Amino acid sequence: MKRKYFIIFTIIFMPLTSLGMPELNLNHLEFLRNEFQIENETKIGYWIYAEKYGDKYVHTEAKGEGVTCVDDVARVAVLYTELYKLDNNEFYLQRAKEALDFVMAFQDTDGDFYNFVFEDGSINKQGITSRKSANWWAARGFWSISNALEIFENDKEFQKKLENSAKLAYNFLSKNLDENYFLNHNSDVSSVFLMGVVEYYKYTKDEKIKDLAIKIGDSILSKQIKDGFLKGAFDEGEETPLWHSWGSRQGEALLELYKITQDDKYLKAVKLLADEFYPVLLSLGPVYQISEYIMLYPQIAYGVEPIISTLVKLYSVSKDDNYAYMASLFGGFFEKNNNLKTPMYGPNGEGYDSLHSVYINTNSGAESTICALLSITRLKILPMKFQEITEAIIVSGRKTNLLEAEKMNTGIYSFTLDNINNIALKTDESIRIRQTLKDFYPGEYEIYVSGIFEPNTTVKVTSGENSVEVTLKSSKGISSIGKIHMSKNEIILYFKPDGGNIYIDQVIIKPVDHLFVYKLKDNYYEFSKTGVKQIEYAIADVKSQYVQKVEVPIEKVNESYLFNLEELFNNDGIVDYANRKSGNFDNFDGVIGAKYPVEELQKKLDNNVFYFEKEDVYFKFKTEGVDNLICTSQEIYLKNFDVSPSNLYIVGSCDHGNYEGYLTIVYSDETIEENRIAFSDWCQDPAYGETILMEFDYRYHNLVIKENITPRLYLNKIVLKEKPIKSIFLPQIPTMHIFAITLK
Repeated sequence: MKRKYFIIFTIIFMPLTSLGMPELNLNHLEFLRNEFQIENETKIGYWIYAEKYGDKYVHTEAKGEGVTCVDDVARVAVLYTELYKLDNNEFYLQRAKEALDFVMAFQDTDGDFYNFVFEDGSINKQGITSRKSANWWAARGFWSISNALEIFENDKEFQKKLENSAKLAYNFLSKNLDENYFLNHNSDVSSVFLMGVVEYYKYTKDEKIKDLAIKIGDSILSKQIKDGFLKGAFDEGEETPLWHSWGSRQGEALLELYKITQDDKYLKAVKLLADEFYPVLLSLGPVYQISEYIMLYPQIAYGVEPIISTLVKLYSVSKDDNYAYMASLFGGFFEKNNNLKTPMYGPNGEGYDSLHSVYINTNSGAESTICALLSITRLKILPMKFQEITEAIIVSGRKTNLLEAEKMNTGIYSFTLDNINNIALKTDESIRIRQTLKDFYPGEYEIYVSGIFEPNTTVKVTSGENSVEVTLKSSKGISSIGKIHMSKNEIILYFKPDGGNIYIDQVIIKPVDHLFVYKLKDNYYEFSKTGVKQIEYAIADVKSQYVQKVEVPIEKVNESYLFNLEELFNNDGIVDYANRKSGNFDNFDGVIGAKYPVEELQKKLDNNVFYFEKEDVYFKFKTEGVDNLICTSQEIYLKNFDVSPSNLYIVGSCDHGNYEGYLTIVYSDETIEENRIAFSDWCQDPAYGETILMEFDYRYHNLVIKENITPRLYLNKIVLKEKPIKSIFLPQIPTMHIFAITLK
C-alpha cells in the first residue's frame, strides 16, 4: 500500500467553527486516509485503528480482520455528505465521492457487502465480521449510498452508479428481513437500514419503499420498553431486557420516519426515549450496556454520537429547548463533561477509543474519530446559545445513582463474594447494607436492585423515616423495589432470603424527576424538565481517600537514600499463591484484579531491599498488605533532609496502557523543577525507553488463575540539581503506580 498524506488548511474548517464548541479538525481523519489495493484496484479507505506511541500515532490493523472496512468508510461517507449538505464545499464532496467508491467496491452482484480487506489487498470473505450476511456493514453501506444520492446532481455518471448500487442493496436487504421486518432479528441494525430506506424513498418517491419504512418503524416501536428502569429504551434482548450504547440509532431513525409520514406515534416514542432514558445516561455517563446489571465502561464515541444525533434532530422537529440543552451536555463528553473531566477529542481531531473509570484508551481509529466529528457536526446545527453548553461540567443534581453492593457498608453481616458476570455479594442469610450518598438532592426516587434472588426474598429499603418493602419472585437481572421519598442522604437495604442463596450485585437509585446542576465558566445552572435557570451553588469540600502530604522516613544504605512510602501506599498489587484471591493491581472499579507474584519478587530481595547493580542503587519494597501507591497528586515531604543528591530513582508501572506526566520537585531554596515521569503498561514492552528493573514469568489473574504473562517493574531516573530537596509532588494519574523511590 502507498501512503498519502494531505495538509488541510484552516479555511476548510471555518464555516463550521464557533465559540463554545471544539473545532471541527479533520487532520487526524486525513492521517487515517490511505490508498489501499483492493483486488488489484486502488481505492481510498481509512485505517481501522491508530495506536499512540509516545507523541505519535501509528496505523494499526485489526488482527485477523483487516486494515480498513466498509463499516468505517461508510461512516466517512455519511460525515462528508452531511458536511456538504451544510456547506457546499467541493472538498467535502470529493471526500464523500471517494469513500462511496470504496464502499461500492465491496458490494457483490447479489447486493450484499463484504466488510474488511486484508493488508495484501484481498477481501476478507470468511471472517464473521466481514462475510456477506445482510449485517451492519451492508446496512451502513446502503445508508451511506442512499444518503448521498441527492448531492451528486451535477455528476450524473456517478449519481447513476449510486442509484444502481442503492437499488441492488435495497432489493437484497429488504428480502432478508424476517417476519418482524428486522435485519438479523434486531432493531439496532434495522434502524441503520431504516435510515437508508427513508433516504432512498426521499430520492425515488416510490410509495412501496415508504410502506416498507413504516413496517420497519412499527417493528422498532414494538421493542420500546414502556416501564421499569429501562423505560424509553429499545430492547435488544431475548429472554432478558438488553440495551447497548453502540448502534442504538432507533430514535434517530424514527425521527427520520416521522419527517416523511408526520405520524405522531414516532415522535412520541422518541420523546419518551429522550425524557425517560437519556437522563439516566446523562447521570451515569453513556454507559456501555444494561442487561442483568449496568456495565458502566467502556464509554465510547459510537455510543454518544447516536444520542447527540437523535437529540439535535428532536430539537429541530419539536423546537423544545430542553432537547438542545441535553444534546450539548452529552456533547460535553468530548470536552470534559465525563467522569475523568478529561477531553475525549484530541488536539489534532483525534476521537479517542473509549473512556474507562480511571483511564482513557487513546487509540484513535476511524470509528471513534468519525463519531466524534459527526457529533460535533450535529451540534454545530444548534443555535449558538446552546453550543456553549458543551463547555459545561455537571457537578451535582438529582441524578440516577449506581451503587456496587460489594463496596457498600455491610456492617457485621457475613457474606462471600461471587464473580457472576459482575462481582456480587452472596449470602443465604439476612443482610443489611447501607450507603451515604454524595451530592444528594431530596425527592422521590425509584429503587432497583440487580442480582439473582430466590422466590420470596424480602427486600426493604429505608431512607430517613420513609421505607418501602417488597417480596420478590424468583428473578435474575434488575428488579424494581418501588418508590420512596428520600429526604436524607442515606439509603439502607435489608435482604431476607427464604432459603437458598441470593446474589446482590447493584443498587440503582433513579429519581422520578431528574435535575442536573452544571457549571459553565464561573456560573452554576439547574437543568430539569422545566428548563434551565441560573442558581447560587456552593461546592462542598471533597476529602480525598488518599493521604495527600506525608513526611516519609528515609533509610540510608551505602550512598542510597531509600524512602519508606508505607504511609502513602493505597494499593495491594503483589500477592502470593495462597492469597491470590485477594489483591487488585489493575481493576480500579472492582474488589479483585490481577497482581504481581510475591514469590518471584522475594527471590530478588534481601530483607525487602533490592540492589540494582547497573546503577549501584538500592530500593526498599513492601510485600505484605498495601505495597504501592496510585498517583493522586500526593506530596512527599522531606523534613530537614540536607543531602544534595545527584539522581532520583523511581520504580513503577502502569495499568491499562502507557502513561506519562510530570512530577514537581521543590528544593530547599524554594526553586521548583518539573520533570517528566513515564511508565509503560506492566505487561508490555517499555514504550518510553525506561529501564526494566525486574520482570517475572507470570502473574495472578483476577479469576485467581496463574497467567503466563510477563509483568514488569520499570525504573525512571531523573537527574537533579545536586542540592537538598524539600518536597516531591506526584502527578494525578490513577493508572500509574509507584513501588519505591530512592535518592543517590
